[in-house]
Amino acid sequence: MNIVAISMELGSEAREVARRVAGTLAYRLIEREVLLQAAEKYAVKEETLAQVDERTLSFWEKFDEDKRRYRIFIESALLSFARDGRVVIAGRGAPLLLKGIDHAMKVRIVAPLEVRVERMMAREGLDHRSGTMRVKGHDKEQAARFDHLFGVDWTLPEHYDLVVNTGRGSLDTAAELIVQAAKMPLYQATDASLQKIRDLTLASEVRAALAADPLVGNLHIEVLARSGVVALKGVVFDPATMEAAAAVARRVAGVQSVDCEVVEVPRIYPGPMM
Repeated sequence: MNIVAISMELGSEAREVARRVAGTLAYRLIEREVLLQAAEKYAVKEETLAQVDERTLSFWEKFDEDKRRYRIFIESALLSFARDGRVVIAGRGAPLLLKGIDHAMKVRIVAPLEVRVERMMAREGLDHRSGTMRVKGHDKEQAARFDHLFGVDWTLPEHYDLVVNTGRGSLDTAAELIVQAAKMPLYQATDASLQKIRDLTLASEVRAALAADPLVGNLHIEVLARSGVVALKGVVFDPATMEAAAAVARRVAGVQSVDCEVVEVPRIYPGPMM
């Protein structure tokens, strides 16, 4: 039931390593499937979701409500695959999103810059200068994207259980390192870790249901879940708005009850008395 979540550098051959790991472990490899599931469930075009998930948003796009909703849909789809277990999830911020899930082994696959450049030159027919710009530009975009989404430097090894360098040895060797680590008792599911991923996934499904609802979709509500009990916390102009959100949450499969913590603010602030 465990999970292998892989972070990928451009030119590190991480996607191929992930494929081999999944094949050896007889796990399902999850890549594009995240976008396909989110697109089908929430009636959004796959290419629209890909634009949000695979590139850095501009300053103004970071405040776009549609793009915020799309990101919520993607995270919900990814977590649903993780909850089911026996998966290798390649990319899409999976190691960072699954932080705190003990049976999710977080792996970062890297290679020296020059090795990555040479691989991109061979793959895309680039000269050395263009290959270097391609790799460095992608690194810069990824750094900005993960800083925006998670507020972290995604390159730091502290975010991962294992860092594998494909610049040394074969891809089979890299895959075998990951396979052997994934079999260790440290990364096997426990009742507590399974409950934690169920709670995390349920909260994400409620968050996605709220984001998809035309009446409450623009609300920024904190959602927590624990053993089927969902807590909604937010600032609203009218308590009835939070009750509408609670009604949406109650319709999500697996939700047993909903508690609301509301901070009500007036629509027009009168200002200080003089």
